[in-house]
Amino acid sequence: MDFKSFTESIQDMIKEFLPGDYKNASVELVEQTKLNEQYTGLVVRKEGQVVVPTINMNALYEAYEADHISLAEAVVKAASMAQMQPDGIEINPGNIMNYDIAKHNLFIRVSNAEMNQETLQNVPHQIHEDLAITYHIAVSMDEENGMASTLLNNNMLKSYGITQEQLHEDAMKNAPILMPATVSSMAEVMKKMMMSDMLAAGMDEETMEAMLADLPAAEDVPMTVVSNERGLNGAASLFYPDQMDKVAEKIGGDYYILPSSIHEQLVVPDDGNMSSVDLGNMVREVNATQVSPAERLSDEVYHYDSKDKVFEKAATFEARQKTKQQEMAGPKKEAAMENAAKAPKKHKSNDMSL
Repeated sequence: MDFKSFTESIQDMIKEFLPGDYKNASVELVEQTKLNEQYTGLVVRKEGQVVVPTINMNALYEAYEADHISLAEAVVKAASMAQMQPDGIEINPGNIMNYDIAKHNLFIRVSNAEMNQETLQNVPHQIHEDLAITYHIAVSMDEENGMASTLLNNNMLKSYGITQEQLHEDAMKNAPILMPATVSSMAEVMKKMMMSDMLAAGMDEETMEAMLADLPAAEDVPMTVVSNERGLNGAASLFYPDQMDKVAEKIGGDYYILPSSIHEQLVVPDDGNMSSVDLGNMVREVNATQVSPAERLSDEVYHYDSKDKVFEKAATFEARQKTKQQEMAGPKKEAAMENAAKAPKKHKSNDMSL
């Protein structure tokens, strides 16, 4: 069965597997275009429902095509997903459309501009090299249910009656409050992850201490992880006001930036120990083998010049440095030639003495 027939079959059959209060519900197939993700969604909406889940039909079809589930099982799974409504999430549309309220729930995300060209046509955004900053409204945030949010689009911006500049300013004020940035050494992150795994496994304290003692020290892992306290869409925190300078102060100068994923960025000191070429190869390999397309940020390596306060691609930085050196070398060469010309000339004496 092809994808079109599969989706239409589930659309036709799903109500048979839903409770009676879904008798008059609408069932629609919608094309979903989100950051880093495009898929056909199935939406089942009862009358009066504001927030409903969108079922990813592409993911269901992949499972069906791989013989992991039958068509009947796919319908049952879709029906179960259609009834999901996270407890505690009650959305008042006025909290989204009223900017005086919405601006206090603004945050930013960063994504690959080229991968999201279609989405970016319809949303306010800023471009930094090949990365796009977009603006989002947190609808619900709690530890139990996670976060629900909506991407702010051009129509919403128009209805707010504000400029994109005002939106950006408000988002940059609120995002660090809503999702505070974190700057941690890779060693610290590794220790935290390992402790979480060991606690989940019920390991005793003595064994935990022995294993943690074997972890490398911070100075032996010259990488810093920039994210946010939730570890969700944390790569954007590097673009918070003055955040790049704060990182430079922490590590002691200029640095390269490796876009690990949409959730975090890795920072490596520009101390001559690693070249941008080697770092670029590392980023591309990790992206290809360990990062899902939905969480991929970029294959580029970036650089922050803490003196000139410039964020740019590493290749651009190196070209700029080369030009700067050539420009400085020119006057020095001219000065040396001028000094040589002005220097008194020494004459050989023809006198001979016995």
